[in-house]
Amino acid sequence: MAMPSHLSLTGNTQGKIEGSCDIAGREGTILVYSMEHLINIPRDTHTGLPTGKRIHGALKIVKEIDKSSPKLFQALCSGEQFSEVLLDYYRISPQGAEESYYTVKLQNAIIVGIRAWFPETLVKNNEPYKHMEDVSFSYEKIIWTWVPDGIEAEDSWSKPK
Repeated sequence: MAMPSHLSLTGNTQGKIEGSCDIAGREGTILVYSMEHLINIPRDTHTGLPTGKRIHGALKIVKEIDKSSPKLFQALCSGEQFSEVLLDYYRISPQGAEESYYTVKLQNAIIVGIRAWFPETLVKNNEPYKHMEDVSFSYEKIIWTWVPDGIEAEDSWSKPK
């Protein structure tokens, strides 16, 4: 089972936006329960050949409403740019301890959507859910890092490929 990841944000106007996480070593981060991101290359349905440049969809995270929520809405409504958005993934190491093993870093990102929600409270199966929000980011550059070996890849929309 996947573990939650942790989000750190630095805005050009509001500075560091802190979340409510109080886990030792990750204080002030935003706990992320789910992430979804799609990058694809348009293709011809008849030949399978590419018909254009890659398309980066918004990177969407799911989080609890917390102390970062008002600042995230402010960033959305004002179009604030984030110099860095860092999503840090954790896993259990062979020694049984949690370790950071993968990161996704967005540069020159903006929030392009926030959807606040919570499931129907009368349904027993929904008990684990809290008041949640989906936050979607668009960005200029993305960097993926496999931390144990320092393997890195990146893409920038402004770079032709």
